[in-house]
Amino acid sequence: MARLIVQAVGTAAEGAASGVASPGNSDPLYLVVSVTDTGGVPVSGLTAADFTIDAKLVAAGGAQVEIASAGGGQHGDYLLDVVPVTFQGTQYTWTLGRYIFLLAVTRGADQGQAVCAVFVH
Repeated sequence: MARLIVQAVGTAAEGAASGVASPGNSDPLYLVVSVTDTGGVPVSGLTAADFTIDAKLVAAGGAQVEIASAGGGQHGDYLLDVVPVTFQGTQYTWTLGRYIFLLAVTRGADQGQAVCAVFVH
């Protein structure tokens, strides 16, 4: 097993931007993620199934999240679309405030993780 180096930065819109996470909607919050091996070589070819996200802290009244899709990866750079979960037919929405995520990446026996904080406003 080898360690993967994972870095993640979140983005959030200010105000009611269409198609981007903001309070009251369930549009994607985008995470830009870099994955390299311990030698600094970019890790390409990962899919959404290789990423796991856990909202360790959610804004007041906020919901857990899931990864809707993952794109890119040709150079170890990925764009993850993170959305509030749907539970028993209810689609939850973003709320105003800070979210802190633990993002884990697994490639075979190789693993890595990063913490990412985002403020939705």
